[in-house]
Amino acid sequence: MTTRYLVKEAHEATWARRVALFFLQLLILTVLLHRFAGLATPAALNLLTVSVVGLVIAVLIAIGALVRIWIGGEIGASQAIVAILIAAAGLALPVFYGAQYFMLPPLTAIETSPSEPLHFKALATARPADANAIEDLDEIEIEEQTEAYPDIRPMALERSAVEVFNLVQEAVRRLGWTVAISEPPGNDGIGRIEATDRTLIMGFTDDVLVQVKGNDAQAQIDVRSVSRYGEHDLGSNAARVRTLFAEVKTELEKGEKTGLEQTAKPKPTAKKKATKRKTTKRRRNRN
Repeated sequence: MTTRYLVKEAHEATWARRVALFFLQLLILTVLLHRFAGLATPAALNLLTVSVVGLVIAVLIAIGALVRIWIGGEIGASQAIVAILIAAAGLALPVFYGAQYFMLPPLTAIETSPSEPLHFKALATARPADANAIEDLDEIEIEEQTEAYPDIRPMALERSAVEVFNLVQEAVRRLGWTVAISEPPGNDGIGRIEATDRTLIMGFTDDVLVQVKGNDAQAQIDVRSVSRYGEHDLGSNAARVRTLFAEVKTELEKGEKTGLEQTAKPKPTAKKKATKRKTTKRRRNRN
């Protein structure tokens, strides 16, 4: 007679895997729908919150299942571990941005010259009705920006305003921003570009205003980047300003290299060197 042992399975582990898989799929679907199918940003933010909460619940269920398996000797540990791994994959980016939320100040706008704020024209009326209001930074916000982003300040160049504006225009084009208005410097020496940019993963739309002010000898670039939704930009606006300035520097260095190449004397080629040597040798033989 064979003795059979009845081993129970911890069903919580199976449910943890199912819950984690469901909310991971919801998270991915929300990102895709918002970026490529026009899902409204407020709805996307709500779905993201639901997805993150669901993934956290899946982790808690899985941990509870592992405790039960450890104490009661039930099976299903592999299911619980898979659930935790699935949830961890979905929570990786939310955890990263959650850290940014607590480490960075709760700003939704960044300005290179906050004491002299720039004002939108075309995009001021193009923003959705439920978007954040565009307001100038108060003293506390200016202090928070200065402390968190000390490198965010105007870029000064010893170039004419027209030349700098062209550099900025090319940089904006290369970055793929959608330009709403582009006004080159006039008699007042002030040019401006208003454009929208989308964040890399979610595709949130933010508004950017770039001003070039100067004369025939020097110019200054000022930038204002504003998030349309949310109570915290998670550092995206400051990163956008840095990216623009880095692209302008790249364009500037490229132009300087081209100028040096044009003014430099061409080096003699190997063929010319060989011909010169033959001519010298013939002269010596004649002598």
